[in-house]
Amino acid sequence: MSLARRLKRSLDLDDDDPHWQSFLAAREPHHDGRDIRLLLAHHLLSPRDREARRLVSRMSGKTAVMVAVSPLTLVDMLLVAWRSLAMVDRLCRLYGLELGYASRLRLLKSVLYNMAFAGATEIASEAGMEILSMNLAGRLSTRAGQGLGIGLLSARLGLRTLRMARPLAFREGEAPHMSDLRSELWQQLRRLDASGTRQEKPD
Repeated sequence: MSLARRLKRSLDLDDDDPHWQSFLAAREPHHDGRDIRLLLAHHLLSPRDREARRLVSRMSGKTAVMVAVSPLTLVDMLLVAWRSLAMVDRLCRLYGLELGYASRLRLLKSVLYNMAFAGATEIASEAGMEILSMNLAGRLSTRAGQGLGIGLLSARLGLRTLRMARPLAFREGEAPHMSDLRSELWQQLRRLDASGTRQEKPD
């Protein structure tokens, strides 16, 4: 139970928190360490995982839209940097990591390093979908296409941070993937592009 108590403190859960109570109700004396980790992941972390996934989708989508409507490249760069730090910070807080400014920068650097040197297998498996995204971007305006590219990068950063900040590692196949967010970004920018096109049409 030491792991459970540490996780409870990290997530700042009260004794009467419904997720903590559901974990206690599900725990049996015969459960071993592996069973306890599965129960903790299901009862305590799964709700945070869903919230983290929504956070990444929402923030990467907003970043993509802001880049799409911004006329200034420098503003784009500053905006993406600021929102990336904000997303890393919020994800860390969601999983109970209280980081100072320097620590957040180190984590962001670590996440970017992790992204840059991802395994060849992962890069190869995602290559096809990235090409698809480029084809989709070709059906958008230039600015919306740029927003899509930035949004995909932001979403990738968010998912990497999510995996690194989560107190317990995901089991194989459980972690959210880019495919979960790609279509959402596309739909947001497609609607934005369609709206802009309608506004530009003469009366």
